[in-house]
Amino acid sequence: MPALLGVALGTYSVQVARTRDEDLAHTFAVLDWLLLGCTLVFSGGAESWLLAAVPLLAMGQLAGAPRKEWPYLVAPTLVLLIVLAIADPSLGGSRAGGVAKIVVLAVGGWVAATRLKRAPARRRRPALVDETSGFYTGERLEELLGAGMDAALADHRPLSVVYLRLEHFQDSRDFLGPERSEQLVRGVARRIERRMAIDDRAFRVQADSFVLVLSGRTLPEARGLAAEVAHDVSSNLIAGRRQTLAAGASSFPTIRRIPDLLAAARHEALSPDESREAAPGAVTLAAAQ
Repeated sequence: MPALLGVALGTYSVQVARTRDEDLAHTFAVLDWLLLGCTLVFSGGAESWLLAAVPLLAMGQLAGAPRKEWPYLVAPTLVLLIVLAIADPSLGGSRAGGVAKIVVLAVGGWVAATRLKRAPARRRRPALVDETSGFYTGERLEELLGAGMDAALADHRPLSVVYLRLEHFQDSRDFLGPERSEQLVRGVARRIERRMAIDDRAFRVQADSFVLVLSGRTLPEARGLAAEVAHDVSSNLIAGRRQTLAAGASSFPTIRRIPDLLAAARHEALSPDESREAAPGAVTLAAAQ
C-alpha cells in the first residue's frame, strides 16, 4: 500500500509541477519523507534495507532545485525520524546510532547532488569555438542563451545580453589583410575576456561582432561593462590600428524571446546612420568566417 501510494503521489506531483511550477514543491518534499518513513515502519524500521532510499531521495529532490532552497528540502528528513521513533522508540536498539545513520545518509544525498550541480561547468569549452577569439561560435548562441534564460528564471536572477561590433572592420581588413585583421580581433577578444565573470559566455557571431551573455548582471551593469570594454579597446593600439566598438545591451526577463533579446541589443549597437535605415532584426546565428 505505501508503494502504491508513492506511485500515485509521484504521478500527481508531476501534473502539479507542469501547471503550477514550484508552488507546492515543499509540500511534496514533506510528503515524500513521510511516505518513506511509513514504508520503513512496515519493512523493518531503522534496520530496513530501504534506508538506502534516503540518499537517493535527498539527491533527487536537491539536484533539480535552486541551491538556496536545499535546506528547506532536506529539513523534512525530521519527519522520517519522527515516524520511525513513534513506531520504534529505540530506533533499532540505539537511538543515537539510528539518528546518526539517517543524518549520514541524508548528507550523502546532499553531497551527491552537489556533484551533479557542478558537472555542467566542466563543459565550458565545446568543440565549436572560434579559433581566433577562443569564444563560442554563433552556432551555440541560441542553445546556450536559452539555457541561461532558464537558469535565470529558476534562480530569480537577472540576465543581460551585450552586442559588440567592431566599427569599420572591413576597412581594417582591406588595409591589414586577413591575417593581421584576425590579430586585431584576437586583441579585442582578450580585452573582452578580462572583464567577464566565470558564468558569463562570449560568442563571435560574425567576423566583426560579438555577443556576451552575462548571468546575474542587470541592464545598467551590462552597459557599464560594454562601456569599459569599448574604452579599453579605443584607448590602445591593437595590431597597429586604432579600433572603436559600437555596443548595445538588452535584458531578460524584460524581453523574454531570444530573437527579440538579440535584436534589441544589436539595434542599440547600430550607428546613428544605420539605425535610421534598418529596423531591428535577429542576430545572424552564424559562425565567424
